[in-house]
Amino acid sequence: MIPSPPFLRAPELFVLRTTLVAVVLDLALAFLRGVRLDPIGYGKIIGLVGLLFIVGFAYRRSERSEAIAATAISAGLFIFFAAALSLFNYLLVPNGRPTIDDGLIRIDVALGYDWPSIVAWAARHPDFNEILRATYMATLPQIALLVVVLGLTSRLRDLYSLLITVVIAGSGAVLFWGLFPSAGAEAFHELPPKVLAAVQPIVDPAYGAAIMDLIQHGTAYVSPDELRGLIGFPSFHIVLGFVATYHARTVPWLLVPYGLLNVLLLPAVLIQGGHHLVDVPAGLTVFLLALAASRALLRPAPVAVLAPA
Repeated sequence: MIPSPPFLRAPELFVLRTTLVAVVLDLALAFLRGVRLDPIGYGKIIGLVGLLFIVGFAYRRSERSEAIAATAISAGLFIFFAAALSLFNYLLVPNGRPTIDDGLIRIDVALGYDWPSIVAWAARHPDFNEILRATYMATLPQIALLVVVLGLTSRLRDLYSLLITVVIAGSGAVLFWGLFPSAGAEAFHELPPKVLAAVQPIVDPAYGAAIMDLIQHGTAYVSPDELRGLIGFPSFHIVLGFVATYHARTVPWLLVPYGLLNVLLLPAVLIQGGHHLVDVPAGLTVFLLALAASRALLRPAPVAVLAPA
C-alpha cells in the first residue's frame, strides 16, 4: 500500500487525487476548446483552499487539534472539488448528444405529472411557495454546516463519509450528464405571466433556455461567479439533501431540522428547481450507490487513520 503524504489521511488523499484528476481534465479541455477561465474568480478559490489547507496542516503537525485539522482540510477539499467539478461540467458543452428530456417528459406524463400545473398550484399557495424557495437555497449551506459540525465534534468517520459520498455522487452525475444531457422540465414548458410572477421559480423557463443554449453552443468564458447548475437528471439537490440528512443522524440537534428541510426539498426541487418528477427518485438512487461505494472505501481504513490524534 502506498503511504499517504505527510499530514494527509487516506480519505483526504482519495478526494485530493480525484480533484486533481478533474483539474487536469479542466485544463486540457479549456485549452482544446479555447475557453478562457476567469483568473480572478478561480484565483480567489485557490487562495481560500490554500488558506484552509495551511490551517489544517498546522493544527495536524502541531497535534493541537485533529478535529480542527480535519475540519479545515475537509472544507478546503470540498470547495476545491466543487470548483473543479462544476468547471468540468461546463467544459462538456457544447454537447452534440440529444437531451434525454423527451423521454423524461413521457415518463412524467405516464405518472400524471405536469410541471406547469404544479407551479400553478404553488402560485395559489404563496406562503408555502416561499418556504420551498428558502428550502431549495438551503441545500449547500446544510452541507457546509455539517462539515463544520462533524469535524469539530470529532465525528471523523462521518465527516469523511460525507465528503467521499459527495465526491462519488458528483463525479458520477456529471459523467452521466456528459453522455446523456438533460435540461429539466422548465426548459420545455412555458408559464403564464401571472403564475411566473407569483412563484418566481429559481429555475424558470428563461433559465432552461439558457441551459439549452449552453448545451448547443457552449461558452467561450467561464467564471465561478456565473456558473449555472446544468444537470437536470438526476436531481443533485436531492442527492445532497439525502447526503445531509443521513450524515446528520449522529447529531440529534441537527437531525430533526435537516429531516424536515429535506422532506420539503422533495416538492421544492420540482417547483423551484424546474425538475422532472423522475429526477427525484434518480437522485435518491445516485445517493444510495455513492453511499455504498463510500462505505466500501472507508471500511478497510485503520481506526488510527480516522480517529483524532
